[in-house]
Amino acid sequence: MTVLGLCFGFSLLAVKFGYSIALGAFMIGAIIAEAREIGKIEHLVAPVRDMFSAVFFVAIGMQINPALLVNYTTPILVITLVVVIGKVVTCTVGALIAGHDLRTSLRVGMGLAQIGEFSFIIAALGISLNVTSQFLYPIAVTVSAATTFLTPFLIRSADGLVGWFDRAAPRSLVASLNVYSNWIKRLGNTGRENQAKRLAWRLAWQIGLQMALITAAFLVAASLAKRIEAPWLPDWIGGSKALVWLATLLVTLIPLLATFRKLQSLGFLLAEISVRRSAAGVRAPAIRTVIANTIMITGTMILAIWVLLISVTFLPPWPVLFVSLLLIAAIAWLLWRVLIRLHDRAQVALDEVWLPLPSPPSEGFSLPLLANLKEVELDTLSIHGRSSAAGKLISELQLRSRTGASIIVIERDGDRIINPDPSEELRAGDKLLLLGDHRQLAAARNILAGAKSPS
Repeated sequence: MTVLGLCFGFSLLAVKFGYSIALGAFMIGAIIAEAREIGKIEHLVAPVRDMFSAVFFVAIGMQINPALLVNYTTPILVITLVVVIGKVVTCTVGALIAGHDLRTSLRVGMGLAQIGEFSFIIAALGISLNVTSQFLYPIAVTVSAATTFLTPFLIRSADGLVGWFDRAAPRSLVASLNVYSNWIKRLGNTGRENQAKRLAWRLAWQIGLQMALITAAFLVAASLAKRIEAPWLPDWIGGSKALVWLATLLVTLIPLLATFRKLQSLGFLLAEISVRRSAAGVRAPAIRTVIANTIMITGTMILAIWVLLISVTFLPPWPVLFVSLLLIAAIAWLLWRVLIRLHDRAQVALDEVWLPLPSPPSEGFSLPLLANLKEVELDTLSIHGRSSAAGKLISELQLRSRTGASIIVIERDGDRIINPDPSEELRAGDKLLLLGDHRQLAAARNILAGAKSPS
């Protein structure tokens, strides 16, 4: 009842603020999905969901005039083909980029070649706001139904299409796709460079942060370009917009160069942890170089395209743009070391602001503490599926207050969580490293290894 009250209440609140009911329902659903009791909630809400689903689709069908479908047969067929072909291609390419093999990727694309019922809601919202024509709604419903009916046949033909592609495609293309998918799998499965993986994720987050700063600067510049006037500039230059664009590019030159450097580092790091010399032999250095350069070049191209897209509203004319880019490249080449030094100093200053101060050095342990340390022991324990601790937070167990022992390391799926936070959830299969004396460890083992009480 609480969950249903939240759902209806949040949807009503969204309507009161002028938003769609669907948006409010989606947001509260995403929030409730984070609850630890989500499995029980889904089971209890399922009957209400099924009832409203039936009402929803009946209401959708009652709003369709079949005569309109005859009049708009051509648009329906065209949109259906665009949806099917577009989603098959894009979803297949996305799965390939994620590292799946061609057969799996094509099955994903074939299985997602439809539009869902959310298109009904969007079409109805457009009609209610008078921004779309009345015929759009039945077209959206018909295209959704047509693509849904086509999906089983598309999934059934996926294997045959893969076989045809293997026969018709160039051998080099098929081999390249296999090499790429194998590389992504090795990149995800290798467990010997956990520290390198963490460093790679850190570089990725830093690149994302730099991109956010660059985007924010250009969005502010786009707003300023509409307000600043420079009548003394000739029109062939682009007026004040060209001046604002060039100034913004100069301001963001340091984060742009920092992003380029981090893309280089990320490329070399991913190449190093994904290509082993034992597997690639003497070709390992060459393969690593190709991977590192590909990541760097691709990332740089994406960065350049993104900058052009977010600044398209105040870009100067193409000749001026070309000259400006040459000027910026010359400045970056001449002042490379100076700009990198400025970025490093700024990063150090930020670290000094945000990172906690180091604790003062210890003056040494006293003799009584040294004597107590002799009684300290380490013990390992695995959490099995029937353990009462599985699925509970460390803070919920109150292990330290009840026994005096502490969990200092959790090993999970090849990764180690050192000094875990009290909000960390213990899962079946976790291996724990406990710290305490003999009596404390025995009490902790009884709590952690105890079976769940029958419900």
